[in-house]
Amino acid sequence: MRRQRAFTHRSRNGCRTCRSRHIKCDETPNACRNCTSTGRKCDGYNHYRLPSRKTPPLSKPTKSLILSLPGLESDERRCLQFFEHNTIPMLVGYADSEVWQRLVLQMCHREPAVCHAVVALSAFHEDYERGSMNLTSKTKPDHRHHHFALEQYNRSMAMLRRRIQSNDPQVRGITLMCCIVFVILELLEGDYTNAFAHLHQGLNILNTHQPIHHQHALATERILARAFLHLKTPKAYWNGPDVVVTGHPPKGSVTEVAYENTPIDSIAEAKERLRLLMNNIFHFQSLCNLFFRGETEAPILTLSAKQRTLQHNLTDITLDLKTFISAHKPNTSLWTLRETRSMDVILVHVATLTSMLGCCLDTTELGYDDFLPEFTRINDLCERIIASFVTEYGSYENLPSMITDVGVLPSLFWTGVRCRDAEIREKSLQLLKVWPHREGFYDSYLIWNICRGLIAIEDEGRESETGFIPQEARVHTHTIEVAEDRSLMVIRYVMAGGDGEMERVVLLE
Repeated sequence: MRRQRAFTHRSRNGCRTCRSRHIKCDETPNACRNCTSTGRKCDGYNHYRLPSRKTPPLSKPTKSLILSLPGLESDERRCLQFFEHNTIPMLVGYADSEVWQRLVLQMCHREPAVCHAVVALSAFHEDYERGSMNLTSKTKPDHRHHHFALEQYNRSMAMLRRRIQSNDPQVRGITLMCCIVFVILELLEGDYTNAFAHLHQGLNILNTHQPIHHQHALATERILARAFLHLKTPKAYWNGPDVVVTGHPPKGSVTEVAYENTPIDSIAEAKERLRLLMNNIFHFQSLCNLFFRGETEAPILTLSAKQRTLQHNLTDITLDLKTFISAHKPNTSLWTLRETRSMDVILVHVATLTSMLGCCLDTTELGYDDFLPEFTRINDLCERIIASFVTEYGSYENLPSMITDVGVLPSLFWTGVRCRDAEIREKSLQLLKVWPHREGFYDSYLIWNICRGLIAIEDEGRESETGFIPQEARVHTHTIEVAEDRSLMVIRYVMAGGDGEMERVVLLE
């Protein structure tokens, strides 16, 4: 994120110190006389203003958060209102979240660093919704939003640095929360480099074990740790600092976690159990990739045994999910749209992991042909999930542009790359294009272009009479590097059974 600073304007709402004291500011340039005449330090003014909002917020606002946070100027309150009633619903489109629906709001009340991080995120989100930051948008960027958000971002960072120097047991949780907010902010701006940096900083904090004696701080850190795992697991396919997408997680990108076949008594428990299993399947996929590249001495029998164990775990969770759904069948009609979506997302991920795990040790790429029912199910479930969003938001144009959790994008990406049935593939591409949005590190616009490029490579070897793509025409591994200006991408790939890496440049549409 760029850090230019050239302030020339002063706030119409007075200096920050006078606002916090609830007194009228004389707005003297640089430092007001109310502060300097009494020996106080003037904390200065907000130098950038937001443009007037041409349209009202998507939902009718309440003032629960705004009224309880004194000392903020009007644009900051406007951003908090937008965050509470527009950004949070967007971020939690797939499932309820303790982080976004409870914890971040509580921290905004008592931690200025978190509050100003949230204001910055909200300003970026409002600008994103206007279209000026969307990758596919032709709208000219509104620098007023950008400068205001950067000012709030920098204020949050400065406050956080001062806060870290204290011995407060709450400081780890505050820092972790800011890291999560900054990750989402950077992803909205399309800056993967800084998003990765904030994610790694948070993970490093979590890996630095410190005794936590305060129960509230311990509970907060556990919630935030789960949120970081949700971001870290799919990030394995996206390497920094540039936007580089890989078909196989590289070495060390995913670490194995403890997994147990715990009972499923709620959708949240089902989601968490599958998330841990997904992490371990990604880890196994990475091990297989190292094996085929000759970078590990693990014997094939060990990998086969590991694969069978993971397949048993996947079978167990599939059966437990069926039992859970059957037991709650009479009440499923009472589920909210989000609850129904959450279960559909779990089911679509199970279908995705089934085909992924089944072919981890297959170098021919022909094994994926045995999973056409799973690929069809992925498309059907994703179509149903998208339809539920349309039902909730009224039209495709109003659908969320950014969701923190992964939902349809990784599964549609997987189908578009690994399914060689032309009709199923085309359906996946249509679903990717109908709803332009981001899910964590996944960008539907970028994924659609990657799938389009890989399909074009394989279609060159498709048999005209049967439509079958033979082994030698199938891409086994690929790495995609996207140009900084997002104008093109370079696909480096190895064909199934092939020896050398090839390269193709594809213009982004």
